[in-house]
Amino acid sequence: MHLLAHRGHHQTLPENTMEAFSSAMALGFEGIETDVRISRDQQLILFHNRVASNGCAVAELTRSELEVVTGFHVPTLEEALDAFPTALWNIEIKVAAAQASSIRVLKRYQHNRRLLITSFRHDIVLACAHELSTDCGMLIAHRPVSINSLAHAALPEPRLRTIVWDFEIVDVQQLEMANAIGFKNIVYGPHTASEHELCTHLGLHGLITDHPEFVELPHRGLHSLTKH
Repeated sequence: MHLLAHRGHHQTLPENTMEAFSSAMALGFEGIETDVRISRDQQLILFHNRVASNGCAVAELTRSELEVVTGFHVPTLEEALDAFPTALWNIEIKVAAAQASSIRVLKRYQHNRRLLITSFRHDIVLACAHELSTDCGMLIAHRPVSINSLAHAALPEPRLRTIVWDFEIVDVQQLEMANAIGFKNIVYGPHTASEHELCTHLGLHGLITDHPEFVELPHRGLHSLTKH
Protein backbone atom coordinates (compact mmCIF):
# COMPACT_ATOMS: atom_id res chain seq x y z
CA MET A 1 0.00 0.00 0.00
CA HIS A 2 1.48 3.34 -1.05
CA LEU A 3 1.66 5.87 1.78
CA LEU A 4 1.34 9.53 0.84
CA ALA A 5 1.57 12.59 3.06
CA HIS A 6 -1.47 14.82 2.62
CA ARG A 7 -0.08 18.24 1.61
CA GLY A 8 3.24 17.11 3.04
CA HIS A 9 3.96 16.66 6.75
CA HIS A 10 2.35 19.81 8.10
CA GLN A 11 1.67 19.23 11.77
CA THR A 12 4.21 21.91 12.68
CA LEU A 13 4.87 23.39 9.23
CA PRO A 14 2.68 25.22 6.71
CA GLU A 15 1.00 22.72 4.39
CA ASN A 16 1.98 22.44 0.73
CA THR A 17 5.39 23.98 1.33
CA MET A 18 8.85 22.74 0.44
CA GLU A 19 9.55 22.30 4.14
CA ALA A 20 6.43 20.15 4.62
CA PHE A 21 7.37 18.04 1.59
CA SER A 22 10.94 17.60 2.83
CA SER A 23 9.72 16.60 6.28
CA ALA A 24 7.36 14.00 4.79
CA MET A 25 10.11 12.42 2.74
CA ALA A 26 12.48 12.43 5.71
CA LEU A 27 9.87 10.54 7.76
CA GLY A 28 9.79 7.83 5.11
CA PHE A 29 6.62 8.60 3.17
CA GLU A 30 6.75 7.18 -0.33
CA GLY A 31 4.92 10.13 -1.77
CA ILE A 32 3.12 13.42 -1.35
CA GLU A 33 -0.36 14.66 -2.20
CA THR A 34 -0.51 18.32 -3.20
CA ASP A 35 -2.93 20.82 -4.74
CA VAL A 36 -2.44 22.89 -7.88
CA ARG A 37 -4.08 26.26 -8.48
CA ILE A 38 -3.16 29.06 -10.84
CA SER A 39 -2.30 32.55 -9.63
CA ARG A 40 -3.20 35.85 -11.26
CA ASP A 41 0.27 35.95 -12.84
CA GLN A 42 -0.34 32.50 -14.36
CA GLN A 43 1.94 30.49 -12.11
CA LEU A 44 1.00 26.94 -11.10
CA ILE A 45 1.08 27.27 -7.34
CA LEU A 46 0.70 24.56 -4.72
CA PHE A 47 -2.05 25.87 -2.48
CA HIS A 48 -5.18 24.17 -1.18
CA ASN A 49 -7.66 26.89 -0.18
CA ARG A 50 -9.67 28.80 -2.76
CA VAL A 51 -9.62 31.94 -0.60
CA ALA A 52 -6.57 33.35 1.18
CA SER A 53 -6.63 34.35 4.84
CA ASN A 54 -7.16 38.01 3.90
CA GLY A 55 -10.45 37.14 2.18
CA CYS A 56 -9.13 37.48 -1.39
CA ALA A 57 -9.56 34.71 -3.91
CA VAL A 58 -6.23 33.01 -4.56
CA ALA A 59 -6.86 33.28 -8.31
CA GLU A 60 -6.97 37.07 -7.95
CA LEU A 61 -3.54 37.27 -6.30
CA THR A 62 -0.10 37.00 -7.84
CA ARG A 63 2.19 34.42 -6.34
CA SER A 64 4.25 37.11 -4.60
CA GLU A 65 1.10 38.75 -3.22
CA LEU A 66 -0.06 35.40 -1.86
CA GLU A 67 3.31 34.92 -0.18
CA VAL A 68 2.92 38.28 1.56
CA VAL A 69 -0.51 37.21 2.81
CA THR A 70 0.60 33.78 4.01
CA GLY A 71 4.01 34.78 5.30
CA PHE A 72 5.74 31.82 3.65
CA HIS A 73 7.15 30.72 0.31
CA VAL A 74 4.47 29.29 -1.98
CA PRO A 75 6.08 26.71 -4.28
CA THR A 76 5.26 26.10 -7.90
CA LEU A 77 4.50 22.70 -9.36
CA GLU A 78 7.80 22.66 -11.27
CA GLU A 79 9.78 23.64 -8.16
CA ALA A 80 8.39 20.73 -6.15
CA LEU A 81 8.82 18.16 -8.92
CA ASP A 82 12.42 19.27 -9.42
CA ALA A 83 13.24 19.17 -5.71
CA PHE A 84 11.82 15.70 -4.96
CA PRO A 85 12.39 13.54 -8.03
CA THR A 86 12.03 10.21 -6.22
CA ALA A 87 8.65 10.94 -4.63
CA LEU A 88 5.37 9.47 -5.80
CA TRP A 89 3.40 12.65 -6.54
CA ASN A 90 -0.38 12.77 -6.30
CA ILE A 91 -1.16 16.07 -7.99
CA GLU A 92 -4.71 17.29 -7.48
CA ILE A 93 -5.72 19.92 -10.01
CA LYS A 94 -8.18 22.11 -8.15
CA VAL A 95 -9.58 24.28 -10.93
CA ALA A 96 -10.23 24.11 -14.66
CA ALA A 97 -8.19 27.28 -15.17
CA ALA A 98 -5.07 25.32 -14.19
CA GLN A 99 -5.75 22.39 -16.50
CA ALA A 100 -3.98 23.44 -19.70
CA SER A 101 -0.87 24.81 -17.96
CA SER A 102 -0.65 21.75 -15.72
CA ILE A 103 -0.77 19.42 -18.70
CA ARG A 104 1.99 21.39 -20.42
CA VAL A 105 4.22 21.15 -17.35
CA LEU A 106 3.43 17.51 -16.63
CA LYS A 107 4.33 16.49 -20.16
CA ARG A 108 7.91 17.46 -19.31
CA TYR A 109 7.96 15.24 -16.23
CA GLN A 110 5.71 12.32 -17.17
CA HIS A 111 8.56 10.02 -18.22
CA ASN A 112 10.90 10.63 -15.27
CA ARG A 113 8.57 11.11 -12.30
CA ARG A 114 5.99 8.88 -10.65
CA LEU A 115 2.74 10.77 -11.02
CA LEU A 116 -0.93 10.32 -10.22
CA ILE A 117 -3.09 13.18 -11.46
CA THR A 118 -6.43 13.60 -9.72
CA SER A 119 -9.32 16.02 -9.43
CA PHE A 120 -12.84 16.30 -8.10
CA ARG A 121 -13.56 17.66 -11.58
CA HIS A 122 -13.68 14.48 -13.58
CA ASP A 123 -13.63 16.38 -16.86
CA ILE A 124 -10.13 17.55 -15.91
CA VAL A 125 -8.80 14.05 -15.23
CA LEU A 126 -10.40 12.77 -18.42
CA ALA A 127 -8.47 15.42 -20.34
CA CYS A 128 -5.26 14.57 -18.47
CA ALA A 129 -5.71 10.86 -19.13
CA HIS A 130 -6.20 11.60 -22.81
CA GLU A 131 -3.18 13.90 -23.16
CA LEU A 132 -0.68 12.43 -20.70
CA SER A 133 0.96 9.04 -20.39
CA THR A 134 0.60 8.93 -16.62
CA ASP A 135 -1.90 7.50 -14.17
CA CYS A 136 -5.00 9.55 -13.42
CA GLY A 137 -7.71 9.22 -10.81
CA MET A 138 -11.17 10.46 -9.94
CA LEU A 139 -11.58 12.03 -6.51
CA ILE A 140 -14.98 11.44 -4.95
CA ALA A 141 -16.54 12.58 -1.69
CA HIS A 142 -19.92 10.91 -2.26
CA ARG A 143 -21.00 7.30 -2.28
CA PRO A 144 -22.19 6.64 -5.84
CA VAL A 145 -25.38 4.67 -6.33
CA SER A 146 -23.43 2.47 -8.72
CA ILE A 147 -19.74 2.18 -9.48
CA ASN A 148 -20.75 1.76 -13.12
CA SER A 149 -21.56 5.46 -13.37
CA LEU A 150 -17.90 6.27 -12.66
CA ALA A 151 -16.52 3.44 -14.74
CA HIS A 152 -18.55 4.27 -17.84
CA ALA A 153 -16.90 7.66 -18.33
CA ALA A 154 -13.42 6.35 -17.52
CA LEU A 155 -13.30 3.17 -19.61
CA PRO A 156 -12.31 4.85 -22.90
CA GLU A 157 -9.16 6.19 -21.18
CA PRO A 158 -6.89 3.31 -20.07
CA ARG A 159 -4.83 5.66 -17.86
CA LEU A 160 -7.89 6.57 -15.80
CA ARG A 161 -8.09 3.53 -13.54
CA THR A 162 -7.88 4.95 -10.02
CA ILE A 163 -10.59 6.12 -7.64
CA VAL A 164 -9.60 8.24 -4.64
CA TRP A 165 -12.28 7.97 -1.96
CA ASP A 166 -13.03 10.16 1.03
CA PHE A 167 -12.78 7.94 4.12
CA GLU A 168 -16.18 9.23 5.23
CA ILE A 169 -17.94 7.35 2.41
CA VAL A 170 -15.74 4.25 2.11
CA ASP A 171 -17.91 1.25 1.33
CA VAL A 172 -16.28 -2.20 1.21
CA GLN A 173 -18.71 -3.45 -1.44
CA GLN A 174 -17.93 -0.49 -3.70
CA LEU A 175 -14.18 -1.00 -3.21
CA GLU A 176 -14.49 -4.66 -4.17
CA MET A 177 -16.58 -3.84 -7.21
CA ALA A 178 -14.07 -1.20 -8.33
CA ASN A 179 -11.25 -3.73 -8.00
CA ALA A 180 -13.24 -6.32 -9.91
CA ILE A 181 -13.57 -4.07 -12.95
CA GLY A 182 -9.93 -3.04 -12.94
CA PHE A 183 -9.75 0.09 -10.78
CA LYS A 184 -7.28 0.82 -8.00
CA ASN A 185 -8.60 2.27 -4.75
CA ILE A 186 -6.94 5.00 -2.70
CA VAL A 187 -8.43 6.56 0.45
CA TYR A 188 -7.83 9.99 1.93
CA GLY A 189 -8.99 11.53 5.18
CA PRO A 190 -8.69 8.99 8.02
CA HIS A 191 -7.97 10.81 11.27
CA THR A 192 -7.95 8.34 14.16
CA ALA A 193 -5.78 5.35 14.92
CA SER A 194 -8.74 3.01 14.46
CA GLU A 195 -9.60 4.54 11.08
CA HIS A 196 -6.03 4.03 9.90
CA GLU A 197 -6.09 0.46 11.19
CA LEU A 198 -9.28 -0.20 9.24
CA CYS A 199 -7.63 1.08 6.07
CA THR A 200 -4.88 -1.53 6.37
CA HIS A 201 -7.52 -4.26 6.01
CA LEU A 202 -9.37 -2.87 2.98
CA GLY A 203 -6.96 -4.05 0.30
CA LEU A 204 -6.21 -0.47 -0.72
CA HIS A 205 -3.57 0.49 -3.24
CA GLY A 206 -2.82 3.73 -1.42
CA LEU A 207 -3.54 5.84 1.66
CA ILE A 208 -3.26 9.62 1.90
CA THR A 209 -2.89 10.78 5.49
CA ASP A 210 -2.20 13.80 7.67
CA HIS A 211 -1.10 11.54 10.53
CA PRO A 212 2.31 9.85 10.31
CA GLU A 213 1.88 8.71 13.91
CA PHE A 214 -0.79 6.24 12.78
CA VAL A 215 1.06 4.58 9.89
CA GLU A 216 4.16 2.44 9.67
CA LEU A 217 7.02 4.35 8.07
CA PRO A 218 10.43 2.76 7.52
CA HIS A 219 12.41 5.79 8.66
CA ARG A 220 10.75 5.53 12.06
CA GLY A 221 12.23 2.09 12.53
CA LEU A 222 9.04 0.29 11.57
CA HIS A 223 8.14 -1.95 8.67
CA SER A 224 6.73 -0.35 5.55
CA LEU A 225 3.21 -1.28 4.51
CA THR A 226 4.19 -2.53 1.07
CA LYS A 227 1.36 -4.31 -0.64
CA HIS A 228 0.31 -3.89 -4.26
